[in-house]
Parts: sequence; C-alpha cells; structure tokens
Amino acid sequence: MTGPEGDRPHGWWRVVAVDAPHHLQFEDGFADGDGRPDPSLPTTNCTVHLAPRDGGGTDMQVVTTFASLEAMEQLVTMGMEEGMRAAMGQIDALLHA
Repeated sequence: MTGPEGDRPHGWWRVVAVDAPHHLQFEDGFADGDGRPDPSLPTTNCTVHLAPRDGGGTDMQVVTTFASLEAMEQLVTMGMEEGMRAAMGQIDALLHA
C-alpha cells in the first residue's frame, strides 16, 4: 500500500473464512517493517461478499467492523476512510487491466 504522500505503511491479514468465489472474511492490522503485527494499533474485521449482478457484472459488498468506537475513531483519524475510498475506486480499473 502506498499513501497519498508516498508513505508505505505495512500491514497484515489473517484469513478467517473463504467460500470462493463468493465470500472472504479476514482480520486486518498494521505491521512493522518486518511484517510483525503492531499491537499498539487497532485491528479490523472485514467481510467481502461477491454476487452476480442481473444483466452481467458483479456486486461487491465490504463490511468492516471494529473492536470499539474508539478503535474506529482512531483509524478514521489516521485516514482509513480516504484510504478505503481510494482503494475501492481502483477496483474496476484493476479488473479490466
């Protein structure tokens, strides 16, 4: 991941459940430069659902849950909302590449 200022934060995923190609559930967190989880920062739980769209294409639903309101607020303050918006905005182009 590369941020808008060129920063490159590290992260990790722990896959919890997979029902390919319809469902993916994972825990997501920040890591140090060696990939070790950073316990000082909150983690999130993410669920991705994919379903065929009538007439072609695919609908994608991403649900992110947080351990607490404070954890969510900390991540929002760190730019999570903007980061998710930017990442999701790139999906169509990546799939058509």
